[in-house]
Amino acid sequence: MSDFVIENGVLTKYTGNGGDVVIPESVEKIGRKAFFCDIGITSVTIPDTVKVMEENVFSGCVKLTCVRLSNCIERLEFGTFSSCTSLTSIVIPDSVRIIGNGVFAGCTSLEIFTIGDNVKSIGTQAFFACKNLKAVNIPESAFPLGMDAFSYCKNLKELSINGYTVRKNFGAVENLTGKLNQVNSMLHHKDFSVKLESDMKYPFILAYYLRTKDETALTYIKKQFSRIVTYAIEHNDIETIEALTAVDNLFTKKNIDKLIEKAIDRNAHEIYILLLNYKNEHFGYADIKKRLKL
Repeated sequence: MSDFVIENGVLTKYTGNGGDVVIPESVEKIGRKAFFCDIGITSVTIPDTVKVMEENVFSGCVKLTCVRLSNCIERLEFGTFSSCTSLTSIVIPDSVRIIGNGVFAGCTSLEIFTIGDNVKSIGTQAFFACKNLKAVNIPESAFPLGMDAFSYCKNLKELSINGYTVRKNFGAVENLTGKLNQVNSMLHHKDFSVKLESDMKYPFILAYYLRTKDETALTYIKKQFSRIVTYAIEHNDIETIEALTAVDNLFTKKNIDKLIEKAIDRNAHEIYILLLNYKNEHFGYADIKKRLKL
């Protein structure tokens, strides 16, 4: 007896015992909720004959860990994998253009996710409450992001927008999705005058410059250097300080000691050591007392 109910190429229901599921190549479409809340399946292979998957196909499949998608799927519809709490591995094929609303919402085991360059839309709450998501790469083509697409991703530490990578505690950023839309617009238009919180604005401008060597970005960084470095020291933002040290001629013999003193005053110990090492490498020390700030 078949584990699948298939009518005119449409898989409407799975009736098997779970485990590793391979969908037959006779299937062209997977119907709404065909595997809904099936707690037995652990992996799924979807053949390239499948061109359409309807809403909530695998929603609530809490033991599903791995999915191999059809290379002919263009849309991931509403809630396709929502609440698949064990899902750790999924490769999004180049054919996918749309990641719909809530597709991966509540997938609490997802850690790293790369969104292909062909994706044109990411829907509302697409990755909502993916609490273990640590790194995401988002192509420019996918913007603007749907509302709350990355809300409550509390362990998100690395984001790449069109290849411009920033590492920080994104999980603590309020209205992260809205700010990511602003960041993408800022970089696309090279409009660095945009009003945006420093913790998002400065790191992405630096990442953009370090990859592109864009003169407009460099002019902004030089003009705002004092504000950027002060922000980084006051917030103990080591990554931003590291990015600043990678830009030529920002730190000078004239300003480096004042910045080291500011880092000491703020108890920003790692930044203090970083700047001290930078001074040693680029300017040297007159004597041991100056090296140790005695």
